[in-house]
Amino acid sequence: MADLNTDSITETTTTGWLNRMGSSLVGVLIGIVLLPSAIFLLSWNEGRAVTAATGLKRGLSTIVEISADTVNQQNNSKLVYLNGTVSGATPAVDPWNKLSATGLVRLQRRVEMYQWLERESETTSNNIGGSQTTQKTYTYSLGWAETAVNSAQFKVPAGHQNPVMSLKSQTFDANPVKIGAFTLDKSLVHDLTNFEAVQALTQAPAGYTAQGNMLYKGANADQPALGDMRVTYSAIAAQTYSIAAQQNNSTLTTYHDAKNDYKIALIEPGVVNAQKLFADQASTEKLITWACRIGGFLLLLFGFSLIMGPLAMLVAFLPFLEGLVGFGTFFVALGLAIPITLDSIAVAWIASRPVIGGGILLAAVAATWLIRNLAVKKKAAAATA
Repeated sequence: MADLNTDSITETTTTGWLNRMGSSLVGVLIGIVLLPSAIFLLSWNEGRAVTAATGLKRGLSTIVEISADTVNQQNNSKLVYLNGTVSGATPAVDPWNKLSATGLVRLQRRVEMYQWLERESETTSNNIGGSQTTQKTYTYSLGWAETAVNSAQFKVPAGHQNPVMSLKSQTFDANPVKIGAFTLDKSLVHDLTNFEAVQALTQAPAGYTAQGNMLYKGANADQPALGDMRVTYSAIAAQTYSIAAQQNNSTLTTYHDAKNDYKIALIEPGVVNAQKLFADQASTEKLITWACRIGGFLLLLFGFSLIMGPLAMLVAFLPFLEGLVGFGTFFVALGLAIPITLDSIAVAWIASRPVIGGGILLAAVAATWLIRNLAVKKKAAAATA
């Protein structure tokens, strides 16, 4: 049976060889910009990693363990560790429906509207003569979305108009948030993310009905209609946390390392010792470092691929030749991106840790030699064939 709430339209266009060649030349310019950007990202990232590692090591060696019950002015401006019950002195509350609870630290309201959604899919095929045919399909269906979708920007707005979303998702925080005699500043409060779903909602504003863990606006939640709204909540109740931060009188705020300005503001639920807090942050920093390394490598690979794009266009009059040249240029781009990535990382590390940097640099040289050797052997084999 066909879904009456879903429809689609397909648009087919053909791009000539000259236009494709022009686009590939524009890609060359983009690639030229991407290469130095990637090298900058890789170098900056390694500097950031060194800063994080040294900052965390110094912080753990100087941290002072204190009690949450009293404020000792002698610890002002120091990096301190403490644990205790974090609660909202004035609890978090949603002013829309007055939902709150004693000591509530954070309250997250999630609003969704049943509305038209546009999904775009695309297929391309290369033709003899160098042209390319693109087929785009725009599919429209009704579904739940947390943000208002602007139907005026649809490919086909007619028949898919979305109503105005009258209520938005929002997070409400207690003010102030306390741990014993101390107040948490906003940066620490925003790091509290262990929300749990509010399971039972009993009161609903006008126009809404309470249905278990949801407030619903519409005739039938089991058969939603365009413009229906549903609201759910998650919250952080008063509970035990462990914190490493700077003491400023009775306020806990972000600590700045005196030597490299690395920022420390660590908070985790439960009783977690300082060593574990710092180890968890070190693991997070490593994930960020590797994500940036991979990102820099991919930028280099993409940049070199764009620069060599016109080579494939020169033989695009025969689709199989275009694919073959494109395959070859990809491996050339890969052979350039790998050693340059390693070189960039090595140079950044040599200044602070020469042994590690030197090792990476040797790996880069070895990779360059190996790739060059393989290319020479392949060329020699082709010449004697």
